[in-house]
Amino acid sequence: MEHDEALLDNLAALRAAHDKASRQLADITALAASALKGRGTLPSLVQLQNYAQALSQAQRQAAHCEDLMLGRPAPATSGKAAGSRPYVH
Repeated sequence: MEHDEALLDNLAALRAAHDKASRQLADITALAASALKGRGTLPSLVQLQNYAQALSQAQRQAAHCEDLMLGRPAPATSGKAAGSRPYVH
């Protein structure tokens, strides 16, 4: 039961990480579309880097879910700590 709960918790975290990256990409593409029409500025490098960071977090979370599904041991604490750092804009 504990394994199932961990998997469900991690799937929820994966969904949240994916949603965050999706929102950031939507913002970037909306800015790009406005800029293309001459009604705004291009997305910034920082916005793209923030998106890349959010996408990396989602990929780490997906890999962790995969490990849980395959019955692999949890990653080392250093990797887990790196993945659990709060995201800062």
